[in-house]
Amino acid sequence: MQSFEEYRKEFLEDARSTEESEAIGTVASFVKICALKLFEGDVIPEYNPCYYSGYGYRNAIVNVDGYSYDEHDGSFYLLTALFSGSEQSETLLGSDAKTALDRCRAFASNSIEHELADKIEISTDAYDLASYIQEQAKYVSRFVIVLLTDKSLSARAVLTDNSDGKKKKSKRKGVLDAEPICDIDVEYRIWDMERFYRLFSASEGREEIEIDFNDYLEGGIPCLSANAGDSEDCKSYLCTVPGDVIADLYDQYGSRLLEGNVRSFLGKRGVNKNIRNTVLNEPERFFVYNNGLAATAVEADVENGKLLRAKDLQIVNGGQTTATLFSARKTSGADLSKVSVLMKLTQVNPESAAEIVPLISRSANSQNKVNPADFFSTHEYHIRLEQISRRKFAPAKDGAQHETHWFYERARGQYIQATMNMTKAEERKFAAQNPKDQIITKTDLAKVLNSWKGFPHIVSKGAESNFSEFAKQTEAMWETRKDDFNENYFQNAVSITIMYRSLDKQIPKQSWYGGGYKANIVTYSIALLQYLIKKWYSKQTINLQKIWQKQKCPDILMNQLLVIAKAVYYSITSDDRPVQNVTQWCKQEKCWEKIKTLEITPVEGFKTLLHGYEETETIKREAREIRKIEDTIDDQKAVLDLGEQYWIRLDNWLRKHPLANSYETAALHKAMKISQGQFPNERQCKLLMELRKKAVGEGFSPK
Repeated sequence: MQSFEEYRKEFLEDARSTEESEAIGTVASFVKICALKLFEGDVIPEYNPCYYSGYGYRNAIVNVDGYSYDEHDGSFYLLTALFSGSEQSETLLGSDAKTALDRCRAFASNSIEHELADKIEISTDAYDLASYIQEQAKYVSRFVIVLLTDKSLSARAVLTDNSDGKKKKSKRKGVLDAEPICDIDVEYRIWDMERFYRLFSASEGREEIEIDFNDYLEGGIPCLSANAGDSEDCKSYLCTVPGDVIADLYDQYGSRLLEGNVRSFLGKRGVNKNIRNTVLNEPERFFVYNNGLAATAVEADVENGKLLRAKDLQIVNGGQTTATLFSARKTSGADLSKVSVLMKLTQVNPESAAEIVPLISRSANSQNKVNPADFFSTHEYHIRLEQISRRKFAPAKDGAQHETHWFYERARGQYIQATMNMTKAEERKFAAQNPKDQIITKTDLAKVLNSWKGFPHIVSKGAESNFSEFAKQTEAMWETRKDDFNENYFQNAVSITIMYRSLDKQIPKQSWYGGGYKANIVTYSIALLQYLIKKWYSKQTINLQKIWQKQKCPDILMNQLLVIAKAVYYSITSDDRPVQNVTQWCKQEKCWEKIKTLEITPVEGFKTLLHGYEETETIKREAREIRKIEDTIDDQKAVLDLGEQYWIRLDNWLRKHPLANSYETAALHKAMKISQGQFPNERQCKLLMELRKKAVGEGFSPK
């Protein structure tokens, strides 16, 4: 495991390399690295860079370095930074931290109370942010001001950061004491380098929610054990939770309390009017009318019929109930003292939580009309891409003597976990074969591919909305053309990623770029490139294999992209745009329709990057055939890896759950005799994997 000093040094090196490659400034690079880690750790939503330092009402200093807005619980996050860049860790005094937090808070208060937007240049990120805060103020449940620093907070500073602690009943004091803005709560949070180290140095990068229920209800939550028939890795409890406790928890943790699939679903449905009416008009019957919550935790302490503590509590069904109770109390002053909520709590082993929790979520939500795309995070699509990324080496680039992997991270923290038990020598070898700048996350992939498909307005809506749309499209394609997701697909995806990231790095270096909206410029430029190729050359397309082989964006292609990016920049910031806020304008399909009308011509030599559709189809056809062979091999390997005992357990389980047909049963009997020299044939292995999928869907263990 890395020492603190090693972790901090590597963290700062990441920031410096980002600054060198993207030319966005050292502080902005540091903020970007911090914000990406917090986003991946589910601490904040996807952030938007926005640097501004100026003066507000009565010359009050205002400052901000970025922001993000959680539309599910109404939390508005504002980021500010104190960056030293020192080789040795420095101490951050509580007074300095308080000053930085207050100045960032002042940006929000001046935006709402003193029309700060009028003092800022109109075509800037800061203007958009100030006007956005002013517009959204009536919907904001709280402002969360986050201080990011490479220093270590002084031990003498008074910490009461309620982002990861207990519910505070007394008024906060000291460094994190914050005054409300127009009756909107304000919370201060500090992420110093030691806190980053504790969370991200040797974990999957997710800050677990640990709840002491005594802080919400003296003596704990009434709870009954319901363990009849539970599997070895799960325990179940039935709890009766007061409505105020549910609202307090949501007030404290926001959408972090909701498992990802539930959060995605909640975003489509919002607050439920029927639930709200029951709360306001018949609170004593809430328990009778409401279906309750389904939740999971990796640890649960139950004593004398009371739930006292839960670690990594996640609500997997009942997001609307949770959000509605909070909303009814906050916006309508509802009295929740007569409201009780049934909660089924399942305790799962930490080792199997990542696999089991999504299955519980899927089952719990099957009673509702939830789009299958909401569960796409655990889809076979991601497993296949992960498998390809681990075995497929990319060609060596820039004269290097070794090939590398593009590491597809289908689950949070996989890259970190892969190195946890390695020696220093093994770590160095792993890092050389799997460079950090070649990690591709699920949301990265969705952003890149949806840009290429022509959905830049959806990409501009943020990672979660874009991923949901990407999931719908990919789910439908998987059902009909599963074999299209092969090595060629992966290589093409990497090639588009290279193109996307190369343009992202080059834009800040251009003389025409006035700052701001870089993410919007990149997604629209990539989408427009693909659109223009179809318009210019109806029978040709870009040869993505050339990019894969060189592992870099060709100069001619970059020249073309920069021509497009310049036109896009001037278009989205033009005075005739129908929506004044550029960021919001870019989220509209009308913006994309306008961008498609831009008059752009091919740069010299651009045609050399293309090849015909016939050649493309030939490559795809060959890749499909190879994929079919690989599917057969994968099925055979999976049958063997699961082992004879697994298939025997499945046979016993099927006696109470008659799911298998005669062909599947025959294949199963062969798999139960592997040690005797018998093994299912290719077709039988495929049948076994299909049978396993059906059984797991009905509750059988996946391993």
